[in-house]
Amino acid sequence: METLDILYLTLAGSVAILTIFISVTLVYLLSVLRDVVSIADKVKSIADKIDTYVTKPILMTRSIIEFVTPFIHSAEEKIGKKKRK
Repeated sequence: METLDILYLTLAGSVAILTIFISVTLVYLLSVLRDVVSIADKVKSIADKIDTYVTKPILMTRSIIEFVTPFIHSAEEKIGKKKRK
C-alpha cells in the first residue's frame, strides 16, 4: 500500500467519525430544543393565567375605585358640612 492510499484511508475514516459525531450532536441539540419549546409553552400558559386571574381583576378594581372616588369625596364633603352646622 502506498502512502497516498494510507492518507486517503485515514481521511475517509476521519470524515466518517466526524460525520457520526456531528449527527449525534445534532440529535442531542434537537432534543434540548424540543425541551426548551415545551418549557416556553408552559411559561406562556402560566403568564396567560396570571394575566386572566390576577392582573385583570386588579385593573377592574382600580377602575371601579377611580369611578367611585368622586362620589365618596362629595359624600364626605356633605357629611362634613352637616357636622359643622
